[in-house]
Amino acid sequence: MNSTSKRNPNMLIQFSPNVRRAWNHRVPKMLLKPRIIFDYELLYVEKGELSIRIEEDFYTILPGDIVLFKPGKEHEIMGSVGECWMPHIHFDLMYYEDFEDVPINFKTLKECSESELRLIRQDILDTALPIPDIIRISNHIEIYNTILKLIHAYDRKDPGFVILQKSLLLHIVYHLEKGLHAKMNTHLTLHQKALEQVVTHIVDHYDETIPLDVLAKIACLSVYHFSRLFKEKYSLSPHQFQIRHRIEKAKELMSYSHLSLTSIAEKVGYGSLYAFSKAFKQVEGVSPRQFIRTFLGG
Repeated sequence: MNSTSKRNPNMLIQFSPNVRRAWNHRVPKMLLKPRIIFDYELLYVEKGELSIRIEEDFYTILPGDIVLFKPGKEHEIMGSVGECWMPHIHFDLMYYEDFEDVPINFKTLKECSESELRLIRQDILDTALPIPDIIRISNHIEIYNTILKLIHAYDRKDPGFVILQKSLLLHIVYHLEKGLHAKMNTHLTLHQKALEQVVTHIVDHYDETIPLDVLAKIACLSVYHFSRLFKEKYSLSPHQFQIRHRIEKAKELMSYSHLSLTSIAEKVGYGSLYAFSKAFKQVEGVSPRQFIRTFLGG
């Protein structure tokens, strides 16, 4: 199953992460007895080899692999080979008032008290952005570099850390999603650059009606193949994408200029106010004049 197939965009918008611990852990050997944790832990294996159990599943973890330990899931590190370098972070994805009071746990579920069990966070990622326990993706270096930046910031904790740690952690989640999506959609990754060139062309020429065959030619693909890939990538047909971007530019002009609706229609490539109004209502659900009255106070 595609890792993003169950995505809940509304949950993603609510993310307000906080980093509890951040370490650049380096040890000659690694063992960790069975336990659960209350939050998330993201571990990147930079060097060495780990034998890990997560509930009923066993894994051999190699350099470049990423492990995501999730709230309430029992796990252990059963052994290691070679010196182990493992930068890792503990974090919450949502804001909790008791954030500072939650410890790093080393007990099993059965060993935890009732008060400790209440500290177990909801696995937000299970519904917001399904991510597996073991992550093997081609862009793992991007995640590794961001973890190191986060550890560096955590060690110093200057006055802006509360902002920086949120942005870096969201950056990590973004790269995880990006890497997993690429892994599950290699056909899209193959044509990623071509599709981005097409989008750039649409954005730069938003005031023009660009025929489908011209866009396909920019991507060096057949019209059929291009149309299918574009819609799979952006969830809109090329034509729908052009219209949506035109309407966004029109909304910008309506908000920050004193141009008439007729002039705005011309600037975003519509030959008449009627055609513009019809397209605008299809996208926004209201006419341009209703939009101005309702949202801009006009």
